[in-house]
Amino acid sequence: MTVTNSDWDETVILDDNHLREFTGGDSALQANVLTIFLDNAPTYLEILCRRGNENWRTDAHKLKGAARSIGAWRLAVEAERAEALGYPADDDPRRNKCGRELLGRLEETILHIKHLLND
Repeated sequence: MTVTNSDWDETVILDDNHLREFTGGDSALQANVLTIFLDNAPTYLEILCRRGNENWRTDAHKLKGAARSIGAWRLAVEAERAEALGYPADDDPRRNKCGRELLGRLEETILHIKHLLND
């Protein structure tokens, strides 16, 4: 898989310090930002992985930006890898592998966020 340019810690599902700084420590805003992420990120991934998508790099960039904004480094790193692929063909095995990895990391991020919001 392509090497990333970022220095994000790929082991971190959600960086609480980053999220706190991003939202100025406002817990209601944090919940709102996380809810917006939950509403939008799955759609970003669905569009990205859709067969015939000719905007792979652009759509990967959207997912990376959404993940970065909340401090979801593990997901952001893989989205950065997806972006680095450029515009792979539907049958490119790197595209399929990256899509599966993104799905797993997004699901992991969503579970983590839902757990946070329910506490």
